[in-house]
Amino acid sequence: MEPKLSQSQSQRLVLAPQLRQFLKLLELPIFELNQKIEEELEQNPVLEEVDPDQKDEATDSASEKEAGKEEQMQDILQQMETFDKMRKYDESFEDLSQNDPEEIQRKRDYQEATLTKPPTLSEYLNWQLGFLDLSESEKKIAQEIIGNINDDGQLVASVEELISDTKASREEIEKVIQKIQTLDPPGVGGRDLSEILLIQLKKQEGHTALAQDIVKNHLLLLERRQFDQLARLMNTSLQKINEVYQQISHLEPKPGRIFYQEKQNFVVPDASVSISPDDENELVIEMSRDFIPSLRINSMYRNMLRKKGLDLKTKTFLREKVQAGQDLIRAIAQRKSTIQSVTEELVKAQRDFFTKGFGYLKPLRLKDISEHIRLHESTVSRAIQGKYLDTPQGTIPYKSFFSSKLQSEDGTLKSQKSVTERLKHLIETENKKKPLSDAKLVTLLNAEGTKIARRTVAKYRELLKILPAYLRKN
Repeated sequence: MEPKLSQSQSQRLVLAPQLRQFLKLLELPIFELNQKIEEELEQNPVLEEVDPDQKDEATDSASEKEAGKEEQMQDILQQMETFDKMRKYDESFEDLSQNDPEEIQRKRDYQEATLTKPPTLSEYLNWQLGFLDLSESEKKIAQEIIGNINDDGQLVASVEELISDTKASREEIEKVIQKIQTLDPPGVGGRDLSEILLIQLKKQEGHTALAQDIVKNHLLLLERRQFDQLARLMNTSLQKINEVYQQISHLEPKPGRIFYQEKQNFVVPDASVSISPDDENELVIEMSRDFIPSLRINSMYRNMLRKKGLDLKTKTFLREKVQAGQDLIRAIAQRKSTIQSVTEELVKAQRDFFTKGFGYLKPLRLKDISEHIRLHESTVSRAIQGKYLDTPQGTIPYKSFFSSKLQSEDGTLKSQKSVTERLKHLIETENKKKPLSDAKLVTLLNAEGTKIARRTVAKYRELLKILPAYLRKN
């Protein structure tokens, strides 16, 4: 082994900065793109938003007047340079007159406390601990147990795991679990469905011994509605079993459900497709403009770059900012053009969907679109990622238009989406006293010309979150 120099040739793909920026913006949903533009407006002072109510001529004239004020421009330039340097440092500044960090933290805590938000299940349970008669060691065990209760209200850690984490005995762990199971909401802290339901039954008034016995030992038979077998096992009448079923069906299998905090997903469509009011056979495409501000380079700084005698440092600084702004404006325009091209091809390929509904959705691949608009499949994939389209059938993701295909009896192709929609309709309109089995659904779909296997029907039914036939029976 010895140190030496050697040369080698290799090929690698290097994306230009402008292309990388375009691809990054292309992936962003419209709401996130708007946030990105706001950040760029803050970071690049030569960029400005075009006021749609303000005429360009008036704006340019005002900018020209400002450009004539040499002293004012120099002040702005100095502010720009200072601004650019300050961005390299941490943006979270504290008031240095506050020399007590604890006081600063207390103020922060108070400000955060004034923001109203619903409590989580964990916060609610920890608050209730204050009303229980617990020793210090039991409080620590209780907090560990609450930390292992999931959003549904179920205790997901085993006693052995809790023993390992708390170094407490089995008796101590079980004692604290039982105390937590007395808390609200009823059923919280149960280790499985059976225990969750038992906790709730024990809190009910009246005689629940039969219901408790069934939940503890024969819950599966009850779920399958095998009432005859249950009646024989419990030595009771069918009427009693039916009463127990009604009683248990009103219990909450997920006691933590009331604390679910759904994330607000702001869906802003990138484009809309509608039927023309003048011609019902014509589809109109409109690209969203409301959430994407129009940008331009402030003319004052353009004029400064043309000015003779401008020092090199200032000219370099301005040129970089103007170039960055122009690249952003071009990338946004290219993003819009790409999404518009994809949308136009979707409308051509899925015309029946827009006019007739989901049942007429055709199988479509990314490759089918990319070949028509002459872009790579990966670019089309980026263009539809997280994007939504407003249609006569509702606001739906772009990716919904791309689905796998199934062979029909006449040799034509049907999309997975259209088959699942048909499956859903068959189940919704079935006789609830004699629900359709997966095998029967296969027979019906085959009779309609759709070749499909039983396991595929079961898979689609599960995707639709529809129970099997024996659980749908009324």
